[in-house]
Amino acid sequence: MNQNEIKKALEEIEPAPGAQERMYQNILRKAAEQQAAPKEDNITAFPARKNPQWKRWGSLAACLVLVLAAGLLLPRLRNSNIEPPDPPVLGNSPYEDVAGPEDFAKLGFTIAAPAGAEDLYYCIYDGEIARVDFTLNGCEYTYEAAQLSGNFSRLQGEADSTSSLDAAVHATLDHLADGSWRAHWQQGELSFYLTSSTATEKEITAVVLSLLP
Repeated sequence: MNQNEIKKALEEIEPAPGAQERMYQNILRKAAEQQAAPKEDNITAFPARKNPQWKRWGSLAACLVLVLAAGLLLPRLRNSNIEPPDPPVLGNSPYEDVAGPEDFAKLGFTIAAPAGAEDLYYCIYDGEIARVDFTLNGCEYTYEAAQLSGNFSRLQGEADSTSSLDAAVHATLDHLADGSWRAHWQQGELSFYLTSSTATEKEITAVVLSLLP
């Protein structure tokens, strides 16, 4: 509203004599003060930005991982100069491999596999037992001899049946519960065993008779 419009508005309301000019001057003064006063910028305050929940927990988890890693690594660093303990000493094997029957001579006797045997393996077991593993006609056998009493054969256990093969050398044939066969005979101070888990009664009997003196 300009000055002419202000004067016209004052004339229309018909103020008291002398008041019109005072009202006019007051209006102009107020307008001048408002124009002279600096305008305040409208500043909108925004709330502080919050970190997402996952960021706070992620930072905590990262710190925890670092603490655990340090706890695991520190003992290793402290013990890095400690020499590892010596490995355990294994006992000697009870088996002594030998080349053939002649190597049993140091035991005071010799034994040999029957004719036609294959896959021969000769050894001395426990320093006293001569042993020969062999295959004959597709069946696997173990032949053993020693100057020992009692059952030192590879097949242990009680027999569920026993039959005599040769009374002169006290040769007997035991049948075990698992189907295996164990033959035994005596010659002086020497005891002999022939065992098999794959042969039939007829097959092992034939082999025993071929080994008897």
